[in-house]
Amino acid sequence: MFPHGETVSVITAGTTVDPYSSTSTAEDWNTPVSVVPVAGVGVEPRPSGEPVQDARNAVTSGYSLYMPVGTAVTARNRVIVRGGTYAVLGEPAVWVNPFTGWEPGLVVQCERIEG
Repeated sequence: MFPHGETVSVITAGTTVDPYSSTSTAEDWNTPVSVVPVAGVGVEPRPSGEPVQDARNAVTSGYSLYMPVGTAVTARNRVIVRGGTYAVLGEPAVWVNPFTGWEPGLVVQCERIEG
């Protein structure tokens, strides 16, 4: 897709029996169903932030990813970018250039909260 793009991986969680309700299942990120590498991804760092909350010292960081059209990624996935694991925020959207109509790919927002 992008000649100097990076390879990122899309992770899909496995499932396990919900420990609070033995009748339902929960996502199990310790045993993913799949980890799919995607090459040629444009990686744009997003500004980091420090949310103001009482008794919590957290830092948020993330990326905007420009992936090939048709990449199987949803808000239920996580992605590995530059060695870190990030949650996908919302549903990915096709990015369309308003001047030419060119569709270079999906825009995927991802974020990690530490602290």
